Amino acid sequence: MLLRKSRNKGRRTKKHSSGVSYVKPSRPVYLGPPAYIQQEVRSWRLRCTVSAAISAGTITMQQLSAMLGVISLATGANSATSLLCDQFRLKRTCIWGPVATAGTPVTVQLKYVDDPASNTFSGAPKTVSDTSISFDRPAYACLEPAKDGSSIFNLWMDSSLTTQVLVLTCPAGSTVDFFFQWIVDDQGATSAGPNITAASVLGQIYHRSITTGGGTIGVVSPLNGIT
Repeated sequence: MLLRKSRNKGRRTKKHSSGVSYVKPSRPVYLGPPAYIQQEVRSWRLRCTVSAAISAGTITMQQLSAMLGVISLATGANSATSLLCDQFRLKRTCIWGPVATAGTPVTVQLKYVDDPASNTFSGAPKTVSDTSISFDRPAYACLEPAKDGSSIFNLWMDSSLTTQVLVLTCPAGSTVDFFFQWIVDDQGATSAGPNITAASVLGQIYHRSITTGGGTIGVVSPLNGIT
């Protein structure tokens, strides 16, 4: 026991004796306000449900932006709106498809469009799909663009364009999560958005449903969903 204590003591002494004093570097002194990011990038996970089965339904940039948020500029039917964001990125899309009848398969599928717009760059083809026949395991698929520069869908998208982005297939009652990054255009005029029906509050933010492929994708309450 005495020998063990002696060894430990020697080690501690050697460590302290060979240590080098640390001098904390001084922080720079600014003579004025520091630089800062003027327009912050915001992140949002938007959860939606599907009213009826969708078969190869396409979704555009403008539809995604209108689901992210539109601001009512008037009240009543077909009210003019402006889009909440000017540019956005769709970082990821995930979908869960429930089984309605045991043993009867249901399939979910997500893919990026092969040719978003004619005479432009195309992204690398990518499709994800899953099938389930059991109540306790919904069909699940999650799609995100490649980050090595091979996918144009990893870039920022213009909210006002009708360029197609996604192709979606799923059963009724599916849950869809959209993962967004977006920027509020507070340096200029907001982009004009699509009309919405039955806006009740002037200046209210609404989330416009997407109707495609035979079904409608709408946000989960208590968010203000509108068509």
